[in-house]
Parts: sequence; structure tokens; C-alpha cells
Amino acid sequence: MEANRSEDAGDGDDVELLKTRISTHPLYGRLVENHLNCLKVGGIGNGGRSSMGNQRQAENYNSISSNNMNKNPCSSSMQLNQSELDLFMEGYCSALSKLKEAIEEPQLETIAFINAMHSQLRDLARANPFSPDVFLQEAETNDSK
Repeated sequence: MEANRSEDAGDGDDVELLKTRISTHPLYGRLVENHLNCLKVGGIGNGGRSSMGNQRQAENYNSISSNNMNKNPCSSSMQLNQSELDLFMEGYCSALSKLKEAIEEPQLETIAFINAMHSQLRDLARANPFSPDVFLQEAETNDSK
């Protein structure tokens, strides 16, 4: 039972080591920035915060990363070599960039559709003498007389 506890503590240390290695990786700031960009595009996670709040959060992550840059602990039970971590970080950053693009595409199509509909409705309103815009213009003209 006691051996099991020490094994659990060792696993916890390994997890903390992995978290430290990830947070001190040179691509960590880019990863956080890409993650926040996905949240911004999706309109998720703002929770009333401005983009300045998100920017401060990214800067905090970057400062944590740079503060921990000099630490480079090693563990015998859980060694993730640097090239594997580099590949993971690059792949994750790439996946987040692709996710952002996938989220943006339907939004851009929707915006283009709405703008086209607005333009068509404006053209129809101009062509129709009984459109509300014409009534407003006539009311302003009559008020000035």
C-alpha cells in the first residue's frame, strides 16, 4: 500500500515535470496565443473580458514561460526527449491554427451573406417609393417646409 502511494507521488512529480517542460518550451507562448485566438473567433471564453484581458493573459503565460526557461529538470521514469516535445508543440500549434481557420470560414461566409442581403434590401428599398426610407425622407422634407 505504501509502495502504491510513493508510485502515485512519483506519477504526480512526472506530471508536474511534464507541465514545467511544456510551459518552458519556446513555442508555449505561440500555443497559448493560438488557443486564445480560437476562443476569440468562436466567441467563447470572453466572459465579459475585453481583448486586452486576453492579451494580458497571453502575456502572463509568456512571462511565466520566460521565468521558467532556465529550469530544465530531468526525470528517469518519464523522459520525453526534446525532439518529441518539439514535434508535439509544433503539431498542437498547427492544429490550433487550422481549427481557427475552420471556425472562421463559416463566420466569414455568414457575414458575406448578411452583407449581400443588406445590400439587396437597400436596393429594393430605394426602388420602392413606399419603403420606410422614402417615408422618412418625405417626413423630413415636409417638416422643413
